[in-house]
Amino acid sequence: MIRELRKKFILIAMLSTFIVLSAIMGTVNISGYLKMAARADDMTSVLGINDGKFPGNGKEEMEVAGNENPPDVAVGKREDIFETEASRNFSPEAPYETRYFTVILDDGGEISSCDLNHIAAVDEDMALEYGKTVSGKKSETGFCGIYRYRVIKDDGQTKCIFLDCAREISGFRVTAVSSIVMSFLGLAAVLVLVIFFSQIVFLPVEESIRKQKQFITDASHELKTPLTIIDANTEVIEMETGENQWTKSTRKQIQRLSGMVQQLVALSRLDENRDIGEKTEFSASDAVLETVQPYEAPVRTGGKEMEQLVDEGILFTGNERDFRQLVGILVDNAVKYTPEGGKIRIALKKKGKKCQLEIFNDAEELPVGKLDVLFERFYRLDSSRNSSTGGSGIGLSVAKAIVRAHKGKITAESPDGKIMKITVII
Repeated sequence: MIRELRKKFILIAMLSTFIVLSAIMGTVNISGYLKMAARADDMTSVLGINDGKFPGNGKEEMEVAGNENPPDVAVGKREDIFETEASRNFSPEAPYETRYFTVILDDGGEISSCDLNHIAAVDEDMALEYGKTVSGKKSETGFCGIYRYRVIKDDGQTKCIFLDCAREISGFRVTAVSSIVMSFLGLAAVLVLVIFFSQIVFLPVEESIRKQKQFITDASHELKTPLTIIDANTEVIEMETGENQWTKSTRKQIQRLSGMVQQLVALSRLDENRDIGEKTEFSASDAVLETVQPYEAPVRTGGKEMEQLVDEGILFTGNERDFRQLVGILVDNAVKYTPEGGKIRIALKKKGKKCQLEIFNDAEELPVGKLDVLFERFYRLDSSRNSSTGGSGIGLSVAKAIVRAHKGKITAESPDGKIMKITVII
């Protein structure tokens, strides 16, 4: 129990940490990508507004043309490089650092002109291919390989501006990979710490549960001796004075308390030792039929009806004694809580490689839906703890422990509030 609880704690802690780290890293990386794309879009917007050139580039062009003393107005234009809002965050060196090219296509999709003066890695054929690729896309901006593009359609022409973002993309990838690696390393470190500290945290709980189980085991064994003595004394009294209603009542309560003690011992054994013991292959069909047989007489005398739908030849590998005890607990529970005139149905069938045992019985005033709370120790639907049925609230807990020890599943439900259905897949 503690081991499963600790595993769940570690799983929840790691899942929570993973979700938080994923959210943080996702936010950081997405934010970085959007910032990179927005900056590239601002730059292509500036280029689009200025016919594929940075504004204020007149000095450079005139010097290239051979004019050693360009007019002052050309130099003055350089102050207007960042005159638009989109370009105010650019460095003054941006026009000289940026690699870009433009392609203008006519209505037929052919190159009308292209400007490759600001990039060396692209020739005219590559420019045409890039231009045709992005001109057919619906979005005006986006990525085409390492280039951020912007498509501007005007006067029957399509202008495509491509900005080289190789350096920015490379930096983004390095950041993303680094953040993912660091996240996984951090997750591994958290896992080691959670495993270490969970052992310390659950130590008092484990000790408390161990003492509780030990108390149940010791108390159950200690109760056997006085019960045996009381039973023997009652028998002596009956021999001397004869049987009467008081001795009958005493014997009935002794049987009830003895059954409860046996159930507590069995539950403690199953909790302390998850190993189901010796496994053998046996006929589950025969085990069910033989276990149900003793209940046929009480069912008839109680004015009830029992139907058995047990498929033949179903074999099962497990602890036969525990399996028979499981069937006995479930059938006994159905017989006790079925009202007079009610019906009980027991079905056993093969389901793949597993056995499916179903117990149906009529009942009164049941909550509709799942009733797995019935498998909790000492829980009874009758909050008054009426003992007329002889139930103690332990039997179904033992049944659940047996199923769990065989790595199976047990569920209880009431589809309409009038029928109890317990299903075991084992």
